[in-house]
Amino acid sequence: MSSRLDVSLVVKVSKMYYLEGLKQEDIARQIGISRSLISMILTEAKESGIVEITVRDPFLNDEHISGSLASFYPATDFVVIPSSSRDPDAQRKLVAQRAADILARILKRGETLGLAWGRTTFELVRAFQPQEPRLELSVVPLIGGSHQTAPYFQINEMVRLFAEKAGGAPSFIHAPALVSDCAEKDVYFNTSSMTAIRQAWRSMDVFVSGVGAIPQGETIDRETYAGEHEIFMHLKSPDAVGDICARYFDRSGHFIVDDYYERIVGVPLDELRGAKSNVIMASGTDKSEAIAAVLRTGMVRTLVLDEQTAKSALDIVRVKGA
Repeated sequence: MSSRLDVSLVVKVSKMYYLEGLKQEDIARQIGISRSLISMILTEAKESGIVEITVRDPFLNDEHISGSLASFYPATDFVVIPSSSRDPDAQRKLVAQRAADILARILKRGETLGLAWGRTTFELVRAFQPQEPRLELSVVPLIGGSHQTAPYFQINEMVRLFAEKAGGAPSFIHAPALVSDCAEKDVYFNTSSMTAIRQAWRSMDVFVSGVGAIPQGETIDRETYAGEHEIFMHLKSPDAVGDICARYFDRSGHFIVDDYYERIVGVPLDELRGAKSNVIMASGTDKSEAIAAVLRTGMVRTLVLDEQTAKSALDIVRVKGA
C-alpha cells in the first residue's frame, strides 16, 4: 500500500463505489476531495488487493453444485449458473437466458414444443434466438389463459412470439386455465382447436416450464402472484408445495390429482411424462422446497438454476435425500 493514501480512506471510498454504487463525482463531493483523487484511490484499492474484481460468467456451469445434485438425481442434467446476485429479476433473467441457449441447441427442425406460462418462461421467450432461421416448429400452449393482464400469463401471445422467432406455427388455447366443473371443461376440450392441441400434446418433443412454489402465509400477494391467484384459491390439498404447468405436487414428488386437477384446462400428466425432453427453470431460494420436490417426480430432464437457488435446494436434498 502506498504511504500517500490512508487505508481507512481507501476502504471507505471502495465501499461507496463498489457496494453502494455511488458515482465517483458523488463520492468526491461527499468526502470533499477531487474526482481525480477518487480515481487514484480506486486504482490503488485494486492494486493493493483491498478490492478484488470477480467476473462470474453466466454461461459457465458450477460443476461442484451441479455434480452434487446429479449424485442424487443422475437422470437429470443440472445447469447451475455462477452468480452472487440476490436480485430476483436478475436471477430470473440469468436462468431464462441460459435455458433459452440450451433450448436453441437441442431443438430440431419440425419438432413440437410446449410452453407453460410464468415469469421465467416469459423471459425465456424474450431471450430465445434460434440457431437456424426456420425451425418449422409446432408451438403449443400447455395451459389455458389467465384472467390477469400480466404479460407472463398471456400464454397465446408467448406462443405466438416464440413461433415467430423460430419460424414455426403457433396453436392457441381459447379457454381459461380453470373452469367451474368437468362439464364446462368437456365443452372446451371437444372443440376442433382443442382437439388439435391435445393431439400435439401427445406427440410433444420438448416442453418448457418454470417451477411454481406455494406462497407462505394465509394471504396471497396478488401482485406477486398475479395469475396464480385464481389457482391457489381453489387448490384444496394442504400437501402441495409446488407445480409445473399448473400440475401440483407434494413434498414426496407425487402429483396431486383431485377436483382441482380435473378442472384445469391444460396438458395432462401423461403427456408431460411422455415428452422426449424438457427444460425446467427455477430461481429464488423461496422455491427450494418445490425444486427438491419436483426432482422427486422423476420428470425433470434438464434443470436450470442460479447458484444461490441451487445451493439452497441442495441443502434440502442432502437432508431429506432423493
